[in-house]
Amino acid sequence: MRRLPIYLLIDVSESMVGENLRLMQDGLEQLVRALRADPYALETAYLSIICFAGRARTLTPLVELVQFYPPQLPLGSGTSLGAAMNHLMDEIERDVRRTTAEVKGDWRPIVFVMTDGKPTDDIEPAAARWARRFASRASLVGIGVGKHASLAALQRFTETVLSLDAESPTDFKRFIDWVSRSVSSQSRSVSMNQDSGISLAKIEDDIMKRIEDIAKAAVVDEDFVIIAGKCQTTKRPYLIKYERMAPLFATPGLTYPQRYNLVGVFPANNDYYDLSDERVLTQTVNTDLLIGTPGCPHCANRLGLAMCSCGQILCVSGPGHAVCPACGMDLNMQASDEDFDINRTRG
Repeated sequence: MRRLPIYLLIDVSESMVGENLRLMQDGLEQLVRALRADPYALETAYLSIICFAGRARTLTPLVELVQFYPPQLPLGSGTSLGAAMNHLMDEIERDVRRTTAEVKGDWRPIVFVMTDGKPTDDIEPAAARWARRFASRASLVGIGVGKHASLAALQRFTETVLSLDAESPTDFKRFIDWVSRSVSSQSRSVSMNQDSGISLAKIEDDIMKRIEDIAKAAVVDEDFVIIAGKCQTTKRPYLIKYERMAPLFATPGLTYPQRYNLVGVFPANNDYYDLSDERVLTQTVNTDLLIGTPGCPHCANRLGLAMCSCGQILCVSGPGHAVCPACGMDLNMQASDEDFDINRTRG
């Protein structure tokens, strides 16, 4: 019998602690109940659960639905998406049966990758390996959970990327229902010997957005770099403005990285968000290209370009304890000479 392998690659990093992890745990049970009620899925679908934080681990090897029981999701530190994708590829290489001259192999696997953060490892070697050996053999759906998920990182592996904005347990249940309906739809397709690609259920527009819509929002004003920060003390936004610098000299045939000079930092009120584009930010800029470090215009903290692991830019007085005004995380800020990528607004 030809199997339809379904892999769920789930981020279990520290940012998932609490309600998010509980919803994901409940969601796995909901997914299994729905698929077991579908005769097409029962006949063809095999499930595997892989979790990842700083490392990746297979919680449930590929197994048929009737033998599948949702595993307990653990927690870990870090978000090593590159390591997780390499682990996934090793699993596919070992478990998925290839078609030979004598026998037809398994159907094209479907992979759902769910993450709510930014990679903490180098994803490029894994992205190259996926493109070279697996992109034509498997269908991958990237799902960025929440506003801090790196959609750009998921795009390195697939064009099918969704942004999930689940604000309540009901929204999350609707998302899991969408996953189950997508698996059921693919099960029907392969049962009818149709394997022309992935067959996803209709997108729940109010809680999920396709990356095509997000890509349209990626256009920025390249003459300026605008960074939106938030005051640690007042929780009010401020805007750091950099202007593109003309090169001091140019050598024909050579290209130079575009640098930006600090113009100023400007206080804003909370109505800034009322007039801002709500589409997800995917454009970043490296701090090495930004000349000048501002303070905070609200509370006079001397450093306005600190960054929380959730991606929020905030102000700090210097090294030591701080609290992120966006996610509420307790931070131990330290000085660093290393460059890092930060989100930029559209200008």
